[in-house]
Amino acid sequence: MAVPKGSPIKTLADIKGQKVVFQKGSASHYFIIKALEEVGLKYSDIKVLSMPNVEARGAFIQGTIPVWVTGDPHLALVEKLHGARVLRDATNIGTPGGYYVGTRQFAKENPELLRIILEEIDKNGQWAEANRKEVAKLIAPVLKIDLPIQEIICGRANYRLKGITPELMKAQQSVADLFYHEKILPKKIDVQEALLTPKEYAAITPPTLISEK
Repeated sequence: MAVPKGSPIKTLADIKGQKVVFQKGSASHYFIIKALEEVGLKYSDIKVLSMPNVEARGAFIQGTIPVWVTGDPHLALVEKLHGARVLRDATNIGTPGGYYVGTRQFAKENPELLRIILEEIDKNGQWAEANRKEVAKLIAPVLKIDLPIQEIICGRANYRLKGITPELMKAQQSVADLFYHEKILPKKIDVQEALLTPKEYAAITPPTLISEK
């Protein structure tokens, strides 16, 4: 969550009554709800405006957005180039993250193949976390981002994979429940309906992922 350079907003509590921009239904949406709870504010205490990140970045730079909830690379860009100030990062509010998704049939029929694929992806992640500056050099020209900014992005990125665990799915269910409560989702979602069995996950999950909690 960022504010422009020179903003009179100094603390998270100061955003009460302010226009706050983020993409509805995103990780940023979950983040702002939980961040507001920390300081005793309600979702209704802010003026919500949903806007795509690319569009919002331009408005933020122009000074028409007082509070912007976003992530990298957008956050790193406005921090480095425009002096944006971070009010609250995602420490202790992080969402369960993203997933590699496949059909149930394919997962059931190709456990060994999936295990190898995930193992190789995680090996790349291990290398990336040990060689962040090299990763930045590889990615910067592809994304057309200046190297110093890409180094910031890579420096705080997570590259390792996590195995599917009951704890992780409990956290994912809590996100779904919150979004239903806030009427972002039209109906309740049972995360369990999208899962394989513990035995099936064990067959496709490399040992290195199992140890990642």
